[in-house]
Amino acid sequence: MTDRKEKREYYIVDKRILPNSIQNVIKVNDIVQQEKISKYEAIKRVGISRSTYYKYKDYIKPFFESGKDTVFSIYMSLEDKPGVLARILDVIADTGMNILTITQNIAIDGVSKSTIALQTNEDMLRKIEGMLERISELKGVKDLRIIGSN
Repeated sequence: MTDRKEKREYYIVDKRILPNSIQNVIKVNDIVQQEKISKYEAIKRVGISRSTYYKYKDYIKPFFESGKDTVFSIYMSLEDKPGVLARILDVIADTGMNILTITQNIAIDGVSKSTIALQTNEDMLRKIEGMLERISELKGVKDLRIIGSN
């Protein structure tokens, strides 16, 4: 029998659909971060067991950590037609985000793959969802995914 390493998969989900135990681990992390108290004190305050906290703590990370400049990348499949990338850049410019890099591969079968690394700050975090929605609705954008953040 072959020993395969389980492939990790990541999802962006609304915190409200997570089980209470996961939400409580998030609360503990928030309290530790904001109030600079020990994990043990935060665990007691939230009212979860230490075993529950330590079971899940390494698997939970906010997509964007507030108060910091954040770099994230979007990966897109684009139709090989003039102006598609320019329209995407216009949407990004409208939000005021800083473009760090743009990588676009040569089109194969009429589709090119592009990655854009963006820098944003706490004030712009609310604009990201709207920006991504606007980009995904543009003519010529076949697929859009967030592939990473710091």
